[in-house]
Formats: sequence, structure tokens, C-alpha cells
Amino acid sequence: MRTREALIALLGVFGRRIVERSRAGLAILSHRRARRAAMIGPRDEAPAFVMAATLTAALAAVAFLDPSGRDLGGGATGGWRSFLKTLTSYGEGVEILVVSAAILVFCLVVPPEGLARRVRAGLVEIGFAAAFAFVAVAGSGIAASAIKNVFGRARPEHLAGANVFELHPLSFAAKYASFPSGHSTTAGATAMVLALLFPAMRAPILAVGGAVALSRILLDAHFPADVIAGFGFGAAFTLTAAHALARRNLVFRRRADGRLEPKAADRPGNWPDVLAALIDRAKAPKA
Repeated sequence: MRTREALIALLGVFGRRIVERSRAGLAILSHRRARRAAMIGPRDEAPAFVMAATLTAALAAVAFLDPSGRDLGGGATGGWRSFLKTLTSYGEGVEILVVSAAILVFCLVVPPEGLARRVRAGLVEIGFAAAFAFVAVAGSGIAASAIKNVFGRARPEHLAGANVFELHPLSFAAKYASFPSGHSTTAGATAMVLALLFPAMRAPILAVGGAVALSRILLDAHFPADVIAGFGFGAAFTLTAAHALARRNLVFRRRADGRLEPKAADRPGNWPDVLAALIDRAKAPKA
């Protein structure tokens, strides 16, 4: 009984701390004025350009790729199909959502007392980076889900005729929720989150994200236009969030060429230093 009461009390302490620290974080976000960008960044990091290019490519795919889209997934059998199903499972975003949520909660519950100012600042940045990852992936997924149910495009295996853009608006049925692809949206958001946080690995990260999205076509779950629209939308959604943070000098900043980079880019040991400081504090003898 005492153990249960102690656990409830501990959860109460953590709950109050999460609420208090969340309010403090929201206060930081709201009180920092968004600065106008002093320079124009590269087009591949401009949300409007990414979205415009995505829509153009998706429309072209409807005309030229989707008519043969049903034939692309028919040969996926045996081990190849098992591999594709494993690959496509990463488009659900469970891993990044769980990890980012865990990091965010950790940053919220860690008591700042006794930590050096730079360590406390590092905790804030890590917390905002985790929140950025969670909001980008979850937010883009929710938005894509709403859009696909409004459109109501039939999936390849549920087409009634030869028309590849058969619509059933507001049907709220999985078989009529093809455009844009939800897995591809999550893959695009996840890939862009990781590419922005770890720019040195940008190319392979985006390539893996593209492979996850492509698996939806090879499994005959979506048309090429669905995948293109989803991946681009997820990337554009993430870039919008990253630019909003950069204008408030949180998580990201602009380089001399206008490209986004993590604020800790010139301090590669920042995150490990924060963890080391927390470990040292835990090992320190209690007064």
C-alpha cells in the first residue's frame, strides 16, 4: 500500500514538473519575436517551393505514372515482399515519435537545480529539438489524414473502373484514403527532421526516407502521385516548423548562405556534455 502511495506521489511530482516546464517552454516560444530572414535560403529548404514542386510532380504523375501504377507492385512476393513490408513499417513513425517523446519528457522532468547555466541551456535546446521532431511527424501525419479523407481517392486495389483518380470525398474509409499517402508523409517528415538535425548525413537520410515512401508503390498500396504528394508534404511541413524555430533562435539558425543548421553545429559535444553533467550530478554524494 505504501509503495502504491509513494508511486502515486512520485507521478504527481513528475506531472506537476512537466506542466510547469511545459509552460516555461511555451513562454520562451511566445516571447521570442520571430525575426525576418535576413537572406533568402536555398530553394530545397523553402517550404513554398518544396510544396509547389511536389504538387507539380504529383499532377504529372497522375497523368503519366499512375495509369501504370497498378503494375508496379504485382511482382512483390516472397522474401522481397517481406522486406518491403518491413521497410514500409518505418513509415508509421512509431520509432521517432516514441524516442522524441521520451527525450522531451526527460528534459521536462530533470530538475535544473545545481546544473551549470550552459547545461540548463543545453537541456532547453534538446527539449525543443525533441518537441520539433514530435510535432513535425505527428502534425504532418494528422494533417495528411484529414486531407486524404477530404479527397477520398480510391487505392489501386479498390478502383471500380479504369479511371486512376476515382474520388469518394468524405467517405472516411481506408480504401478511399489514398491521396496523399500517410506512410509517405511520415517518411518525408521523419527524413527531413533527421536531415536538418544531422546535416552531415542529409543525402543518405533522405534516400532512405525516399525508399520507405517508394515501398508503398511496390506494395500496391498507393499510386506514385500519392507517394510524391505525401513525401513532399511531410518535408514541407517540417521545413515550415524548422524556419519558425530558426526565426526565434531556437534549435536552428541560418548559415552565411541562408541554409538551416542546428545551433549546436559549432559545439558537436553539446548533447553529450549535457548528459555527462547529469551523470556527474547523479554520482555526486548527497549533502
